[in-house]
Amino acid sequence: MNQNLRRLLWLLLALIAVVYAALACLHTIADFDTGWHLATGRYHFQHHAIPSTDVLSYTSAGAPWLYPPFAGAILYAVFHAFGYSGLTWFCVGASALLALCLLWRAVPAWSLTCAALLVIAVPSLAYRLTPRADLFTTLFFAIVLSELWRFHRKRSARLWLLPIIMFLWVNLHPGFIAGIGLLIAYLLLETLELPFSGLRQEASHRIAKAWPWLAAGAAATLLNPFGVGALQQALSLAGASGSQTPARFIGELSSAPLSWHLIPQAFHLRNPDSGFLWLLAASAAALLFALRRREFGAALLLGLAMAAAVQKLRYQGLFAIIVIVVAGTLLSEAFAELAPRLRSWRSATLPCAAVALVGFLCILATLRISDLASSRYFVVSSSTSSFGPGESWWFPERAAAFIEREKLPGNIFQPYNLGGFAALRLGPHYLDYIDGRGVSAEVSAEEQLLASQSPDSGFWQQVADRRNINIILLSLARYAGLGGVDLNAYCGASTWRPIYLDEVSLVLIRRTAQNQPWLDRLALNCQSAQLTPPPNPSKAESYNFLANSGAVLYALSRDAEAEAAWHKALDLEPDDPNVHLFLAQLYQQQQNPADAEREFRAALSRRESAAAWYGLGRLLAMQHRYPEAERAIANSIALTSTPANQYKALAQVQLRLNKPAQALDNLLAAEHVGPPSSDSSPSACEFRAQLAEGRAEAARQSGDLRRAIELQQEATRQTPQSASRWRKLADLATSANQPDIAADATRHAQSLDAAAQR
Repeated sequence: MNQNLRRLLWLLLALIAVVYAALACLHTIADFDTGWHLATGRYHFQHHAIPSTDVLSYTSAGAPWLYPPFAGAILYAVFHAFGYSGLTWFCVGASALLALCLLWRAVPAWSLTCAALLVIAVPSLAYRLTPRADLFTTLFFAIVLSELWRFHRKRSARLWLLPIIMFLWVNLHPGFIAGIGLLIAYLLLETLELPFSGLRQEASHRIAKAWPWLAAGAAATLLNPFGVGALQQALSLAGASGSQTPARFIGELSSAPLSWHLIPQAFHLRNPDSGFLWLLAASAAALLFALRRREFGAALLLGLAMAAAVQKLRYQGLFAIIVIVVAGTLLSEAFAELAPRLRSWRSATLPCAAVALVGFLCILATLRISDLASSRYFVVSSSTSSFGPGESWWFPERAAAFIEREKLPGNIFQPYNLGGFAALRLGPHYLDYIDGRGVSAEVSAEEQLLASQSPDSGFWQQVADRRNINIILLSLARYAGLGGVDLNAYCGASTWRPIYLDEVSLVLIRRTAQNQPWLDRLALNCQSAQLTPPPNPSKAESYNFLANSGAVLYALSRDAEAEAAWHKALDLEPDDPNVHLFLAQLYQQQQNPADAEREFRAALSRRESAAAWYGLGRLLAMQHRYPEAERAIANSIALTSTPANQYKALAQVQLRLNKPAQALDNLLAAEHVGPPSSDSSPSACEFRAQLAEGRAEAARQSGDLRRAIELQQEATRQTPQSASRWRKLADLATSANQPDIAADATRHAQSLDAAAQR
């Protein structure tokens, strides 16, 4: 290809890539962890000190806590000067800088392949470029990898940067452990070339030249306020020595669902998430080429990166960088090797193909930029952000202002997802209950128990007394908020009373004599409270108000008002799949299956999701349309990283279809991904009972009544208070001519029925 044409195409693709990368981060700030990073930075500025113990939470006050200090200070300085809008623009600049670095230091120079991979990788990179300390890990990882890879490929590199970068990195984010991993990976990369005579001399020369800088980079990580403790803390957060933060809270620690069902989605031009599949394909192709060239170090690096990205969503950004830098080089060289064999194509066809590919990628990026600017991407992907700078609608700002204005006394309980917000917005006057640092496993377990019990329970009152909890602040946002709240239980509690309600938050105060002045003046009835829209709202604000209001009203069983709010929301954003999903659930509850199915399919036509397929499958099963239900639930399994309930439901449908063997396979799969055997909570026992009952039915269908009885007995052991399971055991025993077991099971069922009637 003509060199001038190549450079022109590269410039065009590079420009669109940088613009796309920048705009992908131009959205409102909604990250759970941003708040506690900013609160920590505020502490640095106010006290001119680096805390080594918890200063944000009253439940863990004084507990040891080590965290690199400078990221919070930098982010807070930006926030203090420019607010949430400044943080948005900070991320925009970081994203553009990352894109420029990957393009500028690409091997070979002017690499169309690397630029094309960057366009595809933008969503994966933007996912990690939020205003939190992890942003610096993404940037530094790209710089260190680019320089080491350039040196390995015999290009000019600035290895003197390594100790500087590692010093900054260790003081900005625990992810510096990934930098140490890169230094080790580079040595492994070169070492694996030593056995080959044609590669040994140059590899030895590079190791000799690089090792002082590698050693200096590793040593620089000791230059931090905590010394070796920083490494121990980094290993802990990475999961190597026991994570401090419970994985149940963190979506990015879940695995990426992969199945053949996803292949058609790879060709959906308006689905940015499909880019991950293309990056996996590019990495696999580059890995095979590396093996063919006996570049085993590069192949190993790509293989490990692919495995990490599939196992944990957290690593997809770093994986994308490895694909651009390493796979981009290998694929460029593969194309260069292939070109001489296509001499008849070289004069016209290859340049035309390159122009067509660049043109397609420019159109693709332009389409996705348009979806960003119109907020369509955020609506369809169920994001808590919207396009433009500033703060997300998700945060309960008005509730926080209410708490401050009313000077409510005592400590505040707030769930994990609000911890960062509470630490920043209400601290230091009100310390938070728990936040994203996950300092105390005891508090994490306590928070989970509180969330699962009625606020009138004895456990709630015990904890409130012990911790002086006088206020409850809950998120009612339709994403990452309301789903974990039994709103009617809180609104109807006798020991707590709601005193503030809006479409994204609820505030309650403890019912005590000391709080009576606030109760007399502020107590409200959730069944009649009106949700007030923001003044002079934009289209996005109106839409989010209506969508959230519908979710809150539905949770309060105010169905007519919820339906009206959702229809108004769809008038503003008809492509929102989740509002259609909400309506489907409403119609299903109202026993209106035709309208429910229409809304489920409307949601799926906008965006396929595990929740929509699962809901549709359960609806079809209720209508005895079992073959359709089987396909729908199988589709749901393909799209979720937590498929325990889906496997169980699929098995139940297959039992209806007299497919006991397939049902047993799916019950086993459900057991593998379901609650651990050590979990003795009521929900876990019920889950295991349903599995045992399903296996009992499969055994019955296979003619093994003895085994069916044993499995049904296991179901009764898991849930001894279930009269229906005792009756089913009695029926099985009667069929198997075992009257003693049948009589005993019948007595249990009758005793439970009598107790229920009393």
